[in-house]
Amino acid sequence: LATPPSYYDDIIAHLGAVDLARRQDIYTRDPGGWHRIVVEKPFGRDVLSARELNRAVASVFSERQIYRIDHYLGKETVQNVLAFRFANVLFEPVWNRHYVDHVQITVAESLGVEGRGKYYEESGALRDMVQSHILQLLCVMAMEPPAHFDGNSLRDEKVKVLRSVAPPINPNDITARTVRGQYADGFVAGQQARAYRAEKDVNPTSRTETY
Repeated sequence: LATPPSYYDDIIAHLGAVDLARRQDIYTRDPGGWHRIVVEKPFGRDVLSARELNRAVASVFSERQIYRIDHYLGKETVQNVLAFRFANVLFEPVWNRHYVDHVQITVAESLGVEGRGKYYEESGALRDMVQSHILQLLCVMAMEPPAHFDGNSLRDEKVKVLRSVAPPINPNDITARTVRGQYADGFVAGQQARAYRAEKDVNPTSRTETY
């Protein structure tokens, strides 16, 4: 679904209404044709909306037809982390808590919102980057070696990481343990960059975080 997330529910409902998820393949006329749906992040705005979206998709497509993806995992650098970790005889033996003091994940971008002001106003950096891309990077960095290098095995090891991380931050501790900010005007690589609030489709008094 290469569309704004706000349209997901309606699109899925219409796909179900015309039986597109289970209709025979229009090219081969094979009744067991290949039908899949790819849903890009963000998968909902919060837990409740994510569960509702999951229910909507599952009401039309079977689990084997659903691909919930994060395009960040397709980046060559991210994919190379797995090879760097598990195919490197120098690093794999010392990639553990006995030798690693801490891990710092830095996602340094030189681009701005690039005309995505309306989308960013709804998501912000936390939904756009942290709970998706950065969380996936955390899993790739911390996961145990999978039994097999296939999608299911990698997913299972990532789930183990997520279940072992520290519990959610207490709402009373958020300001003490996190920092949210918003870019003003400045310079990037020697070029002048406008403030976030000056971007198209952005509220001039916006409090949406950009980092």
